Amino acid sequence: MTIKTHEFKLLQDYREEGAVRAEKHQQYQTDLANARARLSELQTQYEVTFTESVKQGTDATEQLTKIDDDIALQKEVVIRRERDARLAHAAMPEGKISSVDVVNEYVDVFVPKVRAEYEPIVDAKLKMARDLLISCIIDHRDGEDAYGYLREEIAEITRANRSQGKTSESPTIAHPTSTAKVMGRQGAIGGVREVINQISLFTNGHKPNDFEYIAEVPKKTKGAK
Repeated sequence: MTIKTHEFKLLQDYREEGAVRAEKHQQYQTDLANARARLSELQTQYEVTFTESVKQGTDATEQLTKIDDDIALQKEVVIRRERDARLAHAAMPEGKISSVDVVNEYVDVFVPKVRAEYEPIVDAKLKMARDLLISCIIDHRDGEDAYGYLREEIAEITRANRSQGKTSESPTIAHPTSTAKVMGRQGAIGGVREVINQISLFTNGHKPNDFEYIAEVPKKTKGAK
């Protein structure tokens, strides 16, 4: 069973409501920005006209008066637009879904729902991993017990052969399971250490080349140990 990703629908609905409100607010803000831009335009026009009249030595009184009147009117427009934007912001309804609703739903409903699905899956995998590693250690101990006496006897025979001149060399008498190559290491204990090392490396971004994701814990064959 793979980990499912759930959509937090209430948050999506909350965002959509917020987008609608923001669009309405934006219209008032746009009108205010346009009014301020027009006022700045007129003020610049006044400054340019006045400066040019001084440079050219011309009389621009009539034109400047007209621009000044336009500036006064535009200032009133800006004041109205500021008031409208402020009142609209205060009067705009919050929407059916409040921010408190979103947080409460997440804490009280969404998180428990996800955890209820997530925890059993991961817990089962970790227990299986634990049982497999401990089983490997038990296999190691069983191997030590099963073949230890045999290795010692063969080692003694080898030494006797050498001392009696039956052989010129004494071969290394290895334990069948203790010297087995597992996970690139010698013996089950070395293999277990290598697994733990690879897990540590993976947490730092180094994934084993032969890694295979296991979505669901396989059925176990329980032994007597």
